[in-house]
Amino acid sequence: MKVFRMLSALVFMVGVSGCASSSCDPKIGTPLPGTNTAVVGVYLQKDGTPRETVKEVVVHPGQNVLYAGPDEFSIVFKNRKTPNGNVENPSKEGVVLIKIPVDIFDKKEFLEEFRKNKSLVFDYGINVNGKNYDPPLRVVPL
Repeated sequence: MKVFRMLSALVFMVGVSGCASSSCDPKIGTPLPGTNTAVVGVYLQKDGTPRETVKEVVVHPGQNVLYAGPDEFSIVFKNRKTPNGNVENPSKEGVVLIKIPVDIFDKKEFLEEFRKNKSLVFDYGINVNGKNYDPPLRVVPL
């Protein structure tokens, strides 16, 4: 619970202080300035449906996405297409960390998509108490 409160405070402070980068868009989750980690808040609407604090997450190979939210939730990648090899990623004390491999663009299952689109998109769901929300995760080259 202590970790969740610290991460919630961090997400709140970033939101209140604004973006440190001129290219920062509050609808796109990118790594925090000076870090390799994008922090994404997961919250529940009144009906219990999960949502996240950004519309899309965009990271580079070798970076991380940290989801902080309810005590119990999971990030589930669709169509067995996953950046980290795990289709289901359950939270631990309200936190899920997805590490993007440095060599992700070299993996044979992603070569064609990267060649064609110059990025990779991973569709996933945020699952909480049987309810689901489906935002995208995009990996782009440096």
